[in-house]
Amino acid sequence: MRITRNIFAILLALGSSTYIVNAQKLSVYGEIRPRAELREGYSKPLSETQTAAFFVQQRSRLGVAFSNNVVAMQVTMQDSRTWGEAAHNADVASVSIFEAWASVLLYPGLTVKAGRQMVEYDSKRIFSAANWSNTGNTHDILTFKYNYANDFMADLSFAYGNNSGISNEAYYTPGMKYRCMGILWVSKQLAPSLKLTGIGTLISNQDTISCGGKSNYKSTKLYNNVTYGFTLTYAPKSIPLKASAEAYFQSGDTPSGTKFDKLGGQYYAANASYSLISSLSVNLGYEHISGDDDATDDKQCDFKQLFRGNHAFNGSMDYWNSAGKNGLEDIFGGVTFKFNKKKTSLDLSYHSFKTAIDNSKMSGKGLGGEIDATLKHKVNPWFSLEGGYSRYFVNENVRIAKSLGDKSTKDANWAYVSFSIKPSVMVALVK
Repeated sequence: MRITRNIFAILLALGSSTYIVNAQKLSVYGEIRPRAELREGYSKPLSETQTAAFFVQQRSRLGVAFSNNVVAMQVTMQDSRTWGEAAHNADVASVSIFEAWASVLLYPGLTVKAGRQMVEYDSKRIFSAANWSNTGNTHDILTFKYNYANDFMADLSFAYGNNSGISNEAYYTPGMKYRCMGILWVSKQLAPSLKLTGIGTLISNQDTISCGGKSNYKSTKLYNNVTYGFTLTYAPKSIPLKASAEAYFQSGDTPSGTKFDKLGGQYYAANASYSLISSLSVNLGYEHISGDDDATDDKQCDFKQLFRGNHAFNGSMDYWNSAGKNGLEDIFGGVTFKFNKKKTSLDLSYHSFKTAIDNSKMSGKGLGGEIDATLKHKVNPWFSLEGGYSRYFVNENVRIAKSLGDKSTKDANWAYVSFSIKPSVMVALVK
């Protein structure tokens, strides 16, 4: 709490000590989000001898944000816990920094942003803040942002990780999936209803294979892999239609025992939604995540997921967050109802899953299907309620993919209910 008071004091001083800019804003915001879940076959079927699990997780955030027409900064503290995991009087450090960044306008259209920050692009299949997760995703990163009249935008980002301040090169025990990372994202409005974006991500990690293991690592020799692709979005104003197509590819090196394999993963996705009336819309989509059908060719063709929000794709029960060597095909569709002056929505969807490659241990490619129902209600701008139910239709191929052998399993069900209180108060505004 002492850190919190110091942050407030600094930002209040900033907000009241200068009048050389047009406007200054200082706000305080928070979030309390408990979520209760009943899991009976979530992410993996339960055997007949196992019983369903019930628990409550809670995310708590408190932050401050300051901005004027030149600079902006934001600090958000976060506590993530499962109810009951620590006694009320336990001496356990649990509060961490979720966000801590500052941005500066270098000249009109160009800003630089540095610090721990959320990184999200396009459909969030490559980078997402993963809001469903109790902790979320952030990166310690430096980003240059260019925006020319919202017609052309570009981000260039760099990150480099260490476990501590070092005096000589040392092995980094990864807290992230990378030792260093570079991102280039560009967006161009091709026409009033057509936008094209592209992204390239370079991830570098330490090469400990050539030196005989981590204990012998002494130099910054890195191996690299690249994920790159594009998104094409079509959203005409004349009709209530939105459609998009995406393609991503991977190349570079990845460790495989005492050697390196080449990467060759591919990811394709397409989806479209159409509003039949203001309160009813339908959607249809397809995803293909490549698999690897040859373990002897020194090439890994299964697509490696980076930083997407898993819960947003391939069903709410998170069975295929990592498609693995089998890959995945997902054909999905659903409807969304909005009522009560659009404060309430009901989303119903179905996913049909298949492996992307043939597996000799399986009978065909089918991996069953999943039905998801989600109900959301916004009581007011600060308070919202949410609940959902999902059921996975497990078949023998699912049990094989989940390494359950010939075990008999229960019906797979999952349900949750949560509420979120997110107040935000403006405590300073100077013009």
